[in-house]
Amino acid sequence: MHTVAVDILTGFLGSGKTTLLRHVLDHGLRGKPVAVIMNEIGEIGIDGRVITGLSAVETMVELSSGCICCTIDDYRFDLAVQEIVETTRPHLIIIESTGLADPEPLAYRVKGAGLGLDAIITVVDVHDGPRQLRETEVAGRQVEAADFLVLNKLDLVDERTADRVERQLARRNPRAERFRTVRGAIESDVLFATGVAAFRERARQPAADHLHADGFTSFVYRSARPLEQKPFERLLGRLPGDVVRAKGIVRFAGRDWQCLFNVTCGRYELSWVKLPEVAENQAVFIGRNLGRHESALRGALAACETADERSSSHA
Repeated sequence: MHTVAVDILTGFLGSGKTTLLRHVLDHGLRGKPVAVIMNEIGEIGIDGRVITGLSAVETMVELSSGCICCTIDDYRFDLAVQEIVETTRPHLIIIESTGLADPEPLAYRVKGAGLGLDAIITVVDVHDGPRQLRETEVAGRQVEAADFLVLNKLDLVDERTADRVERQLARRNPRAERFRTVRGAIESDVLFATGVAAFRERARQPAADHLHADGFTSFVYRSARPLEQKPFERLLGRLPGDVVRAKGIVRFAGRDWQCLFNVTCGRYELSWVKLPEVAENQAVFIGRNLGRHESALRGALAACETADERSSSHA
């Protein structure tokens, strides 16, 4: 199967998921091959009609009449994924789940379908979220599973309330990176997989955009020599919390296939791809305060290289 990343967009009913999705599809993801799977409980997919006409959407598949995490069977889900991958070969699939879905079972289904889980993005209504967390278990599971938490509808509360809600979310999920937004108007670069490629291009260029205003920087690591797998995995497991994202393709000693690795807010995954044209390790690291960590990370990466030609690594 064509290697493709999947982002799961979740959040309780009315949190603003579709509004956020419309914004990123019509702005940051415009011109990129993106496919969308939308799941709604009812038989009529209202939100899907809104999304279909956006220019960034290569294809849109609706899974209605059931919840994607439990009611819709594996066959229907796998068939939808197969249709998308075979007909459009997207770089990214975004699954917008119903507001009542538990994202953890959905994440397992994504992996079971042979896809790479990029991130779980949970949208929280900063006005009604605290009540939803008190009254429903699934709202809590959506927060706890998140790699990114988006505090939406900031215009409905004062800053003091927003701070209180953010602290509450941080207690439930200290690992997740948190963002604030009004009507889903948020930049896509860090949230979605396609942003990593953009960072790879920007890494050597002077910083003068919103990402650096928010404190995000990046650096690229390259090396011509294979890496030792176990030390590399140990490194991924202990990356500083300031590293929000890391992604790349590396070659491990003794393996014929390349490894596509992905790190999102402390969670890392490895998958295997056959790319004979890739001659070097290539990775990009994205986060805050990376200037404090870059030298140590480069040293740790160099220590993972096979011993004969470590000097071949370069920025």
